[in-house]
Amino acid sequence: MGDQKMNHAIRMSSLALGGALTLFASAAQAENVMTWSNAQAGVATCVVGQTCNRPGGPRILAREVDTEANETSIGASVRYADYGGFPSPNYGEAFASAEAGEGLLGLPVLKAFASGGFSGGGASPVVTSIDVASVQAIQGYTNTGETALVIPLNAFRGLVDFVAAGNPIGGRVGANIAVTTSAILDPLVAAEYWRPTGGLSGGQWTGSCGSTGALAVGTASVQPLNAPNTTQYLGLAATSCSGAETYVLNPGESFYVWATLGVLRSGPGVTDASHTFNITIAPEYEAQVTNELAPRLAVADGANLSIAVAAIPEPSTWALMILGFGAAGAALRRRRTAAPTAG
Repeated sequence: MGDQKMNHAIRMSSLALGGALTLFASAAQAENVMTWSNAQAGVATCVVGQTCNRPGGPRILAREVDTEANETSIGASVRYADYGGFPSPNYGEAFASAEAGEGLLGLPVLKAFASGGFSGGGASPVVTSIDVASVQAIQGYTNTGETALVIPLNAFRGLVDFVAAGNPIGGRVGANIAVTTSAILDPLVAAEYWRPTGGLSGGQWTGSCGSTGALAVGTASVQPLNAPNTTQYLGLAATSCSGAETYVLNPGESFYVWATLGVLRSGPGVTDASHTFNITIAPEYEAQVTNELAPRLAVADGANLSIAVAAIPEPSTWALMILGFGAAGAALRRRRTAAPTAG
C-alpha cells in the first residue's frame, strides 16, 4: 500500500512537472527583466553502498543549463525522454526556472523541482536515482538620480513553499539571499554556486559575509524533509554583515540582490519547490522602497557582466551531494531483508 501511494505521488508530481513546464513556456511575460540568471537540472544514477559514496561513482544521465542576461524568464529541465528508452528505468525528472517578479523592484521568483524514480526493483546491489535542480538570479539596480540613495540592508527576505514525498533523508531544499556590490560578480565567487562543501547538496551559494562585496546575507536549508505530502515553508532574510542597517549608493553606482534555490531528491520520491521562492521587501521598508528608491533605481544591464558559473558537477563531486544517503540505503536493504519474514 505504501508503494502504491508513493507511485501515485510520483505520477502526480510528474504531471505537475509537465504542466509547470508548459505554463513556463507559454505564459505572458512580465515587463521586468532580470539582470542575470542561471537554471540547471540534472539526473544521475548510482549504486547504494558502492558508487553513491565513491568519488567518480554516480553516472550523469542528462543535464541542462540555461544562462541569460536581461531576460524576463529562463528555465532548464531534464525529463525521461531526454535519457530514457526501453528497457531503461525512469530515474526521475527535474526542472528549475526563474522569472522577474511584478512586485517592488521586480525581484525574482524562483522555482525548482526534482522527482526521483527507479530504485532497486528488488535487485541487489541497489541502483538508485539522484535528481538535482537549482536556479539563481541576480537583480542589479543602478542609482539614476543626482543624489545618493540610502539602501536598507535588512529589507530583503524570502519564503520557499515546498512539498516532499518519499524517504525524508533523500530530500533537501536550500535557499539563499545576498545583497552585494558589483565585486560579488567576481567569477571565482559565482563559480562556487555548484561547489558542494561540508556534505551539502549542490545548488548552494557558498559565499558568506567574508566574501568580497557582500553587504548582507541570508541562508536557510532543510534536510531531512519530514511531514511528507504536506505544504511546508522555509523562510530566510538577508542580514547586514557589518551591523550597519544601511548602505549609501552614490549616483551611477549599482548594488545587487542575489537569490538562489536548490533541491535534491535521491531515491524514489519528490522534492517540489515549484510553488515558489519569492523574494520580497519586509513590510517596515515598503514605504521607503516605494517612495524613495523605486523611482530612482533602474535595473542594471547584465549583458557585459563577466560571471562564470560551474555546470552541474561532474560525477567526481556528486558523491559529496548525498548527505546521509548511505544510511538511507542501509535502511532500505535492511527492510528488504526483513520483508520475507513479516506476517
